[in-house]
This record gives sequence, C-alpha cells and structure tokens, in this order.
Amino acid sequence: MTKYILLLISAILFASCNKENIVTPTDPVSNYSKVLTIDSANVKIEMYNENSSILYVGYNEIGFKIFSNNVELKTGFLKYAPIMFHTSGPGHSTPVQSEFTYDNSKGMFTGYVCYSMLSDSSTSFWFADYNYNNEFYFKRKQFDVVLGTGNQMRIWFDAVNNVLYYLTLITPKDPKVGLNDFKIILHKTIDQSSYTEVSNAQMFIRPWMPSHGHGSSSNVNPVFTSYGKYEGKANFTMPGQWFVYDSIVVNNQTISTPFLYLVFDAR
Repeated sequence: MTKYILLLISAILFASCNKENIVTPTDPVSNYSKVLTIDSANVKIEMYNENSSILYVGYNEIGFKIFSNNVELKTGFLKYAPIMFHTSGPGHSTPVQSEFTYDNSKGMFTGYVCYSMLSDSSTSFWFADYNYNNEFYFKRKQFDVVLGTGNQMRIWFDAVNNVLYYLTLITPKDPKVGLNDFKIILHKTIDQSSYTEVSNAQMFIRPWMPSHGHGSSSNVNPVFTSYGKYEGKANFTMPGQWFVYDSIVVNNQTISTPFLYLVFDAR
C-alpha cells in the first residue's frame, strides 16, 4: 500500500513540475493591431499600430509586414510616405521615420509616424506611398487618422531661421500622480514636405499646476536618445491639470516660445 502511495505522490509532483515549467511562446506582434492591408498582384503589405487598430493625430509606433508570393520578407527596408491632400490649399507631409528596418523581436519592420492632423470625409484626406527596398511600390493609398485621448503635438514657426518645428508627445498619455516618464520627439521642416529629426537640442521642463499656482521638484530634463527622441521625468505631485513648459535650445539659441507647453490630467 505504501508503495502505491509513494508512486501516486511522485506522479502528482511530476505533473505539477511539468505544469509550472510550461513556457507559452510569445507572439512578437501581440502588442500591435492590424490597421490596414494593401495588395497588388503578388505583393501584400500589412500595417500595424501599437496597442490600437486606429491611427491617431500625434505619435504612433507602427510596423509593417511584407509578403511576396505569400512569402514574408524580412530584409532590406521600407519607406513610408504619408501625404495630406486638401480640397482647397496646398498639401503636405508629416514627421515620419525615414526608413523602417526589420525588428526580429517584434517580427516586423518598425518605426514611428507623427500625424499632424486628422482626416475627414470632405476636405482633408491622408494618402501614403510605400516603397519596399526599391523593388515594390504602392502609390496614393488612402487611410484615416482620428483624434486620440492623450496624444499631443505642438507646432510653431521660428522666424529667425525660417524653420517650422514640431514637438510631439510620446509619453505619458495617461499620467499618474508622481514621477512619470516624459518622452517627446522633435522635428523641423522648411517646406512641410521633408522633416528632419532634431538631435542636438537641450530641453528644460517646468511642470506647473495653474489651479494651485505651484510647480514640482525632482523633475529630470529630457535628453536625446535616438531618432529625434528625448527622455526625462515629469513629477505631478497631486491630481489635477498640469502644464509642462518646455524651453528648447538649439545651437545656443532658444527656439521655443514662452507659451510652449503640454497639458496633462494627472490621476
């Protein structure tokens, strides 16, 4: 009898250990949702957006999967060129990563785009051109962009240097009371057709709570990381609306206006 009990206990322990050691493979694109698919002949491109199947005004972390004759392509590059057409007035592009390369950890060609405005059904339309490795091209494919909660972009003109600047929030989009990661991306353009990531800026942030008339301490000024992106910390010490003023210096010249700020509702 004792022998059977020991065998039963061993079987239970073995099954329990096996259950705990089961490793579920992760899907590299699980944080991304498909936005659209375009195809022609034997070529197909799928576009994805991080955490959403919708494209928003402001910063979007996006990716592409590319297929030729039903075989997924994982080498080379993709160039994505969004263009806004207006029924009246000139069209324009928007800040976007110049080239998307394959990220093995995510299983797609990854990068970002910062849409400067929303589309509508009557006067303003987004289209995009796609270029895979100078081998396959798709021209003027229409898509939609909508307003999103927490997304922010600020645009201003530097008359001294005849440059238009675009400051786009990456995080936080849902700020909490306390210290928050503060990430933004900075671009400039002279023609609204091509945009350059600004990599040599100095930034000095100042959170301010207008309803109480005070700021906060322990903030960390954003510093350059890559692709025009800057990372720091913003401290929201109590719930409510906060302004984060950002003074930006490039080549020892302040390029921002005194009224440049982003708005946050800390909870």
